[in-house]
Amino acid sequence: MKKLLSILLAACLLLSVCCLALAEESPFAGGTGTAEDPWQIATAEQLLMLSAAVNDGSVNGYPGKFFVLTADIDLKDVEWQPIGHMDLTDMSNTSCMFMGTLDGQGHTISNVTFHSDYPVCGVGVVGMNCGEVKNLTVRNVDIRCEDIYSMAVGGVVGYNMGIIHDVTLTGENSIAGVNATGGIAGGSMQSIWNCSVDGTTIHVLGDNDFSSGRIIQQDIGECGGLIIGGSFGGTLDNCTAKGTVIAEDNEPVGLGGIAGCLEMMDSVTNCTVEVEIISAQGGHAIGGLCGFSGTHSNGNIVADTEGIVTTEYPGIIDNCAVTVRMNVPGATHVGGLVGTGLYYYGEETAFKITNCTVNGEIVGAITPGAVAGRAENSVIESCASSVTLDGEALKVEVGETTTMYESGDQLEEVPSSEDSAA
Repeated sequence: MKKLLSILLAACLLLSVCCLALAEESPFAGGTGTAEDPWQIATAEQLLMLSAAVNDGSVNGYPGKFFVLTADIDLKDVEWQPIGHMDLTDMSNTSCMFMGTLDGQGHTISNVTFHSDYPVCGVGVVGMNCGEVKNLTVRNVDIRCEDIYSMAVGGVVGYNMGIIHDVTLTGENSIAGVNATGGIAGGSMQSIWNCSVDGTTIHVLGDNDFSSGRIIQQDIGECGGLIIGGSFGGTLDNCTAKGTVIAEDNEPVGLGGIAGCLEMMDSVTNCTVEVEIISAQGGHAIGGLCGFSGTHSNGNIVADTEGIVTTEYPGIIDNCAVTVRMNVPGATHVGGLVGTGLYYYGEETAFKITNCTVNGEIVGAITPGAVAGRAENSVIESCASSVTLDGEALKVEVGETTTMYESGDQLEEVPSSEDSAA
């Protein structure tokens, strides 16, 4: 009997050790983290566990690991911390960025609240995405980041350096940030497709001062849009958006229905937006689709300086439809579809707009165009527009401007008067 009890006790101890080991390997609802057997997340506590593990750097962002939602998750009354962030003390540190795959499997994460008055980079359900986010719905987001050094504030993803697709933001959403503020992603360097936004208001915070006459990127009060705040690289396809973009402070730059900035992107295709854009105190680079867009004729410049590979020049904008109402008193570089290109490393970036439509009203803008506010070296073909300016039909397809919108790399340069003229 003693021998039997000893054997049973040993078996129980062995089973306990195995269970503890299994628990350590699978701290979620199940799974092992492989593509065939992904970790399962079913509760707010498990989602917080994922966030904490990524943010403390202990798992190096879960590279090559897979997660799925197996239930809807309500984050009401949860002190949310985005999954991953940028280490502002060491931006080369990637251990605190999400490197895995998050598959929502059609489930919903709701009632996300995050407010910050300190500098942050990468805010959303996922703060920094270097992997893949897909098949997810997010509902009822309240995010506000007020520090002027904050950037990449999104409803779903803060900063996208991976891919995002088949994601929806719905319900009642308010997203406020200073630089790169968007519904699906605040900032993006890669590709996004099959995404939609409704019931969303984007607030672009912060002041700019262009009293010198030059309009130079300052990262203060810049880039807000319903799908993406500011994108630099990648592609955008088959996205739809409905909502409002608001800037309440002085001379914001880069406001748009789909995005504030769609710069250095090979293509923007098959997108539809219904948007109201409000800028109470002027502004520059404002468009129903995007504030500014285009690619550089020398793709190597972009690759060498920014790590972004572009193959198309001019950048393609095709088969997009815009319905827009703008109240933008005193704003310049305003277009029903696109605001302007960007003066970047010695030339203005260019875009090719084809097969697009725009219907809308523009109030208060200075010399806007029905399709583009400024379009140096660009092409507009097979487009239809029906736009009014202060109640009268706007028949000019491209506006008249005398000043370029300039990238921050031009800060130490003074362009000639010939370069500055439209």
